[in-house]
Amino acid sequence: MLRAMTIEENKHFMGREFERNKLQEIAEIPEASIIVIYGRRRVGKTELIEQTLRHRHLLKFEGIEGENSLQQRKHVLMQLATYARDPLIAQLQLEHWTQVFELIAKYIQKESWTLYFEETQWLACYEDAFISELKYVWDNFFRHNPRLKIILCGSSPSFMINQVMHSKALYSRSIYEMHVQPFTLLETQTFLPKRSQREIMNAYLTIGGIPEYLKRIKNSSSLLLGISKNCFERNAYFSTEYKKIFISSLSGNKYYKTIIDLLSKRHFMTRPDIAKALKISSGGQLTDLLNDLVICGFIAKYTPYHQKISSLLTRYCIQDRYLDFYFKFIAPISENISQGNYDENPIQALDVSRYQKWLGFAFERYCRDNHTKIAKILEFSGVRYRHGVFFNRNTDKVDPGFQIDLAFDRADHVITLCEIKYLQRKVGVEVISEFEQKIALMAISPKTSIQKVLISIEGASESLIARAYFDRFITLEDLF
Repeated sequence: MLRAMTIEENKHFMGREFERNKLQEIAEIPEASIIVIYGRRRVGKTELIEQTLRHRHLLKFEGIEGENSLQQRKHVLMQLATYARDPLIAQLQLEHWTQVFELIAKYIQKESWTLYFEETQWLACYEDAFISELKYVWDNFFRHNPRLKIILCGSSPSFMINQVMHSKALYSRSIYEMHVQPFTLLETQTFLPKRSQREIMNAYLTIGGIPEYLKRIKNSSSLLLGISKNCFERNAYFSTEYKKIFISSLSGNKYYKTIIDLLSKRHFMTRPDIAKALKISSGGQLTDLLNDLVICGFIAKYTPYHQKISSLLTRYCIQDRYLDFYFKFIAPISENISQGNYDENPIQALDVSRYQKWLGFAFERYCRDNHTKIAKILEFSGVRYRHGVFFNRNTDKVDPGFQIDLAFDRADHVITLCEIKYLQRKVGVEVISEFEQKIALMAISPKTSIQKVLISIEGASESLIARAYFDRFITLEDLF
């Protein structure tokens, strides 16, 4: 007789309504099922699973970072011995995962059991044997209990997608997929009550909607002080988190970290740039490396909206907000941090003028990522459109950093062009000449109407509004 894991109710658990409802819906299906759950480290996968399914009989088996398959199996047997209250189980020498799964299956043939494997990529040692051997025991044992749910959870999205979801071993089985994303801006606002919209947006752009990160700064007198304290004090949480992200999410391939390091020094890089820096061909190996980093959410690729995704103009940049902040503001002074030079006044370590400029780039990425929200605000979300930045070879020659921040090429023969500003003040009339220069390089068809939009935090000055140059204005209040 197994003693299931006891999960106490977390009364402070919030958000995740869609995910909780979906998990509960799957749990009630009268059929044995496999649920693959993945997402970035610290995004809240464990809490979501345990709080949603805590009323079921739950068995949790955790992988151990860096151990081989033999040690992973031994650890699972130790955990099973605790659940079964039988110390002899921990002494078993089992050479294959099939034997481990068959042993577990004997205990959960009936009743509503949830078999929960945490950090699956570590249990599997980033190899296929774990999943292929699970398939055999699923077919012959697990699937016969209609109230059994198996959860395969991991912090390596690339492994969970490529080697679990796309595994031929699990093909056509009763399998469900759930990608746990960071909090949205509105969920972050709920998590950080009584804070101004500006303060919340700054924090969101800096460390993202990661629940564990937000928890670290939640009770500070200001969110910026909380970020500084957790970044620039000796052994601060955010100063050491960087290394743990790579351990959780990716195997030991040296190129992953090298690519991130390269992008940290540039606003963006093209595929040929990256291949040249790595001294490898721009072929299948590089494709796999870049795709893995994109899937993990560490980097993003973006192409001019009017070009194919395979265009040589495609650019890559760091996407993860915390990682970008880490490289710009923590890594360069890591030695001073380790010596405790900022312990008395951590906020002095932050170059505020550079930080404000960096927030501008981060806000541009936020707007591009949330194009559906902007289309809804502008009331054309029901119209088909292509979206993205605009730049081309000619603009690259003029200024490699030149781009229209966000463009919507709409099926109703309108092109919506957005200028994005993240300033401490209202935007003045000087933005007009800057924007006009960009439009002049676009060669827009005379049959297409242009809608000009300014997205800014504080809005437009009275003089800019009086010029009636922009058709619409979007402010921080609109985005919330």
